[in-house]
Amino acid sequence: MSFEFEPNSGLTNGFHPAQPDAGLKPFGAAGFANPNWGFLSNSLPPGLGPEFLMNDSGALSPVSHAHGSGGGRQPGGTSTTATPAPTLVGSSSGLQIDLVWDSSVAKAPSGFETAIIGAAQHVASLYSNRMIVSVDVGYGEVGGSALGAGALGESESYGYLLNYGTVTSALGSQGYTFSAGNEPTTGQFFATSAETKALGLVNPLSTSPDGFVGFTSSYPLYYGTSGTPSSSQYDLYAIAEHELTEVMGRIGIENTYSFNGKATYTPLDLFNYSRSGALSLSPSGGYFSTSNGAANLGAYNNARNGGDIADWSSLVPKDAFDAFTSPGVAGAMSANDVLEVAALGYKLSAMGVAAA
Repeated sequence: MSFEFEPNSGLTNGFHPAQPDAGLKPFGAAGFANPNWGFLSNSLPPGLGPEFLMNDSGALSPVSHAHGSGGGRQPGGTSTTATPAPTLVGSSSGLQIDLVWDSSVAKAPSGFETAIIGAAQHVASLYSNRMIVSVDVGYGEVGGSALGAGALGESESYGYLLNYGTVTSALGSQGYTFSAGNEPTTGQFFATSAETKALGLVNPLSTSPDGFVGFTSSYPLYYGTSGTPSSSQYDLYAIAEHELTEVMGRIGIENTYSFNGKATYTPLDLFNYSRSGALSLSPSGGYFSTSNGAANLGAYNNARNGGDIADWSSLVPKDAFDAFTSPGVAGAMSANDVLEVAALGYKLSAMGVAAA
């Protein structure tokens, strides 16, 4: 999934006709809930199935490793300067984010790592699940591939294809209910590996890679962790919050394509409504709700006009989860942003409760 620049700061809606590469891109707690299969086992819990990688264009491809056993695709990029050592942020009793710097980061400007670390610390502070989200971080690339034209940041995520019952049972144990008149009960759901950790479906303390994030080397960035970018700079702190939470599961597919002949969704699609009691099940933009559509907590982007399904419409201004941003804008995670990530299985910490 990608966070793209706003080509015309005067636009105020989700329609971006001048946006380069703006084709539809379907992509981008308490302790461990199932201890019986154990932290020492490299096998997957029964019924979870094979693991896949979803790239920024939405394509799924199988991978050969299982979480807990190491391996996975190696970071890309080359540099004659030493690659920074990984940075682990967050409380050891709660959510931690392991930032594994790609070799490309050795070429990043001063302040790049500080902004990413600050964003990761903020996200980790909002949730209490005892787990580790391991993310490879690239500069000018994501997972060894160049970022798309117009992208300020992109993400790729490992994950699993789950059935409706598995997803709703896991989220139901956290108090969420699913009673829309058009629940996609026969569909399959791509859940990122980070989200399956939050839901207690895989080893939450595995340090195998959960995904990749990459940030632009082509557009001017503001590297501060507070304050406002200049009129020519984009806010890297907000972009990092945007991409990291996509690896955590903040993505939508809405059956824009089928995989292996089955309609495909994500868990977040079960919170995207067109009206009370009816899910959107469409990339055309709905709204976020945790009350069967009764309360509108934020308008989703109309991805038919570009941008990602699970990002906010530009009608939600100056938000870290917007589909597009402009230079000079300091994005921020809003109360609804915090609640949206919580709906993916992440339990609010004391700071999260205050922020929501």
